[in-house]
Formats: sequence, structure tokens, C-alpha cells
Amino acid sequence: MMVMDVTVRDEKGEELFSRQQEFSVSDLYFKGGKKVPMAEYDVTATEHFNFGLKPLESDAYIYILPVQNVTEVVDVEVKVSYIYSKDKTLIMGKEVRKVIIE
Repeated sequence: MMVMDVTVRDEKGEELFSRQQEFSVSDLYFKGGKKVPMAEYDVTATEHFNFGLKPLESDAYIYILPVQNVTEVVDVEVKVSYIYSKDKTLIMGKEVRKVIIE
């Protein structure tokens, strides 16, 4: 699973906003309306859910930030991580930009 974390901080470093978006592709197996383990795999009982990113395609997100009359400059940090397991995470990319509020 991939996770995108967006965090916005004011000039003092105080967090004003944060959001997390998960991207995953998974198959769930149902038999008789009940979820079953993969050991009882039956291709006719498979539901495929694609909440992932498509290869070589752009994606965009718009967030409304609660910063009116609070600050003039914010730091926007976006971090994308790939989660292998509970204990193994790889940071794929991280970007921090200053944004002037007009």
C-alpha cells in the first residue's frame, strides 16, 4: 500500500492542517456473502478493489486550508511512502514548499 501524507504548518511550526490518503489494490474473497480466506479461493467469489494510482498517469488533490487571517506564509509538506508491512516502510519522496497566502 502507498500512503500520501500532507501537512501544513505556520511560520512558528504549528500544524494547521494534515491529511492522509491511502492507495491500494486488493482482492477480497466472498462465498455465500461471507469473506473467506485465500485457502478457499474461488475465482467466481472474488471482488477486486482498485484504489491505487495508475502507472504513468498524473493525479491531483485539492484541499481547502483553514489559514485565513492566521498567517501569511505556510510550509506545505507532502510525503509519499510505500508500506511493505507494519515494520517496513520506504519513503518514496518528500517535498516541502513555502506558500504565500494572499
